Amino acid sequence: MLASRGLAILTLIISSIVFYGWIITFSDNSSIRLLGVSIISIVGGTLSSTWLYKVYSSTSEKESYFWLLLCLGTLLYVISNGIWLCFQIWGGSSQFPRVSNWIWILEYIIFLGALIYKTQLLSMRHSNNHYIFYILIFMTIFSSISVYYLIKPIISITNSSISISTIILIYPMLNLSILFVTVTLYYLSKTSNNRKVILILISGFFIQVICDSSLIFLRLTGEYKVGGLIEPLWLIAIMLIGLAGVFRKESGKPEENWSLNDDSKKEKVILPYLGVLLFILLAIESYQWKFNALSIGACIIFLLIIIRQFLIMKKNENLTDEYRDLAYHDPLTGLKNRTKFRKDLMNVIDEAQLRNHKVGLLLIDLDRFKYVNDTLGHYTGDGLLKEVSNRLKDGLEVYDNLYRLGGDEYIIILPNASALYCQQTAEAVLKEFTNPFLVNEYEISVTPSIGISVYPENGSDQESLFISADMAMYLAKENGKNNFQFYNAELHEIINRRVYIESELSKAIEKDQLELYYQPKVDLYTKEITGMEALLRWKHPKLGFISPQEFIPLAEETGNIVAIGEWVLKTACKQNKHWQEKGFDPLCISINVSARQFEHSDFINAVSKALDETGLSPQYLELEITESIIQNVSESKEVLNRLRSIGVKLSIDDFGTGYSSLYVLRELPIDVIKIDKSFIDNLTDSKNLSMIKTIIDLGLNLNLHVLAEGIEHEYQVKKLVEQGCSSGQGYQFSRPVSEKDFEALLLQSSIYTIE
Repeated sequence: MLASRGLAILTLIISSIVFYGWIITFSDNSSIRLLGVSIISIVGGTLSSTWLYKVYSSTSEKESYFWLLLCLGTLLYVISNGIWLCFQIWGGSSQFPRVSNWIWILEYIIFLGALIYKTQLLSMRHSNNHYIFYILIFMTIFSSISVYYLIKPIISITNSSISISTIILIYPMLNLSILFVTVTLYYLSKTSNNRKVILILISGFFIQVICDSSLIFLRLTGEYKVGGLIEPLWLIAIMLIGLAGVFRKESGKPEENWSLNDDSKKEKVILPYLGVLLFILLAIESYQWKFNALSIGACIIFLLIIIRQFLIMKKNENLTDEYRDLAYHDPLTGLKNRTKFRKDLMNVIDEAQLRNHKVGLLLIDLDRFKYVNDTLGHYTGDGLLKEVSNRLKDGLEVYDNLYRLGGDEYIIILPNASALYCQQTAEAVLKEFTNPFLVNEYEISVTPSIGISVYPENGSDQESLFISADMAMYLAKENGKNNFQFYNAELHEIINRRVYIESELSKAIEKDQLELYYQPKVDLYTKEITGMEALLRWKHPKLGFISPQEFIPLAEETGNIVAIGEWVLKTACKQNKHWQEKGFDPLCISINVSARQFEHSDFINAVSKALDETGLSPQYLELEITESIIQNVSESKEVLNRLRSIGVKLSIDDFGTGYSSLYVLRELPIDVIKIDKSFIDNLTDSKNLSMIKTIIDLGLNLNLHVLAEGIEHEYQVKKLVEQGCSSGQGYQFSRPVSEKDFEALLLQSSIYTIE
């Protein structure tokens, strides 16, 4: 792309140098000089027509008409110069033939039509009525100057035929019209994303108007010479018009895209007033600088009006800056917001596409932010967001490319970034979260999960690039949080599976796809079954058995865990009651309770309802609660006491891995503590064994039942018995099994270990 543009610009420069070189070299040989002028003009005009035709053939229907008209205009330029060349070769005349002049006039009419058409296209897309005032001032000034200094002298001195007089008068009139429309187009282009193309185009027409005006002036003064130094400027103007087509074709971006208005820029309003001051000076000059009291007073009043206008504009500029700041910045943190992010990312991707660069996108999501909001309040949550934003702004080199999307999501744009630079930036972000944040006298520790996508490998536009970063961020969360992950092709399949499972999960109960498996709890001395734990399984008709580690977190996120939890409660109670009615010894069945269930307002009613509907005695139901749920002891104590009043048993699952303390065990109505598998796996370590001994002694001293989870070997059983632990469960005794297989276990008097 850049090569095509560069070649076109180089062609224009070389053509200009050759043109001027030819004129200077053959300044004394008019016939050779004029032949070169015609030939170079024809070649340059042909190139311009070719460029414009290419963009015409590759743009949308409405916009293509504009480029077609420009192409026809440049083609007429070539034809008129071709006719002049023929007259020089075969007619022996160096003067412009009248037919060439009429073709040039037709060329200007077509150019004018193209500009008017383009102006209408842009005006339909956007309201720019506030520019009309400036345009009218500018055109009034230029028209008055043109009439006074150009058209009036032409009318007063011309004694030529009507045809020649008409031609001479038509040029300034067409130039005034073209100038008026180009000024309008200039102001309309202020909000166009493809403004560079329009500015190149306007430059071409402006040079053309200057050349024509200079030609008339030189003719009036008798200083014009055919093939003089002014001639190359017409070619430069025509080639600039064609060059606009090259830039439009290579950008591939519609010119009707709009960004937010930026009406406060000084250059947008200062030019008309400078023009007015110039006009006053010229008007005074026309009266040969003769002043009186009235003219002096008028000038002073006018200057005061202009000063007042500038003061008003300055005030409006400040207000506009404030509105723009609100539109583009997050009021809480002061960072740039989602609107600014979308605008900047689009521009960065456009630039990267032109220069064949990469763009990195880092999506940052704060882990445990919801917990902070729920436990410490939204005021503290807002304070945390401010502190996080300030630390990132102060600590990152790329702070200027940091945005807050909303909630606890931040994003960083890295222009011209390699994968290594993205990784280094992500590591820098993680480092900023090493120390806790001090908010309202709380020391709060949060961590980020970061997803990284890279343009163009992971997305060809801003939407797909953002989706890829979002997918990578969720992978970071699933990999334990407080890390970063790059998007990859496999991730797309993972996310698709996740989305599919999420949609199917809500229908799992209705379609009878859920079932409970049961794992026995065993007396470590006698090997007799003393209870069982109900474990949820999901058998999908297409995906088969889906791991609980995969679908339980999704159920938590979506809220489906509440309905699923109620189903588990009712099904487990019903099955336990069924076994009792079949004559088996009454056993206690334990059920895992998720954080979302425990916090749900109807949880206690759901437990009571399950017991009432199934007829199971509350003493045979045990609810297992993870340590993370009971962080807020006062709230947890209230719920647990109400559950205890129903008569169910309560246990702490995965004991020793979370927030356990003597205070928690003393304050909460707990019946059982379950030693986590991570302790059982390393029983050969003396320190680990000492910790297990401490937990067992602690439980026994508090009159709590202690059960070891995850027993897989006989030596573990022996070690636990030696330390005084009497209960356990694990693969050493039985894997979780179906209802039918568990019933077969109940028929046995005891479970024998397998060496």
